[in-house]
Amino acid sequence: MTAMPERPPTPAATDAEWTSMTRPDGRAAEPYPGLPPHRHWLRLILGVLAIALAVAAFAWPDATIRVVAVLFGLNLVVTGFVRAGLLLFAPGYPLLYRLLGIVFGVLTGLVGLLCLRNLTASLAVLLVVVAIGWLLDGLVQLFTAIGSRAPEGNNWQIATALLMVLGAVTVLAWPKIGIGAFVFIGATVLAFSGIGLTITAIMGMRAARQPSGAH
Repeated sequence: MTAMPERPPTPAATDAEWTSMTRPDGRAAEPYPGLPPHRHWLRLILGVLAIALAVAAFAWPDATIRVVAVLFGLNLVVTGFVRAGLLLFAPGYPLLYRLLGIVFGVLTGLVGLLCLRNLTASLAVLLVVVAIGWLLDGLVQLFTAIGSRAPEGNNWQIATALLMVLGAVTVLAWPKIGIGAFVFIGATVLAFSGIGLTITAIMGMRAARQPSGAH
């Protein structure tokens, strides 16, 4: 018998080819999966924390600079480092979005620490620091949403990210803003950010509980 000629090795599928492939159960293959189900709980906790801090800020319109620094600084520390950790360990994210998200997440946490370490700083300094933190946090959310191929809650994440960037730009463009207006803007940003995170987490958990063939 004559030997059959060897077939050349099949090249690895590109992203475009991969997305058109299907698994044996008929579902489309996803090269970049979303967060594992248990990590949606971290998003839920972040959302609840942001909403709680927003309620505290709304309920304390005459807060001092020290209180404002603690509220907003604490939010930046927790969200920044947690987001960086999620992107560090979440499987399947594109390298570029993973690196950018981790870098901006760590920077967000460091900005929050700066707020907490400078509780006696002037209002002008606090405005700039918190606005930079919002800007970085918004970019982290944007990279997280764009880098994920899981559709659950992506629109909410993008909308929340754009809101945080808009809030940061508003504060930076309004250098003579009073502390009352700053607290109102900050509480609004935190409230919508928390709502977006909560909805995204719930949608992700519901999708993770669906049977593998249900769509």
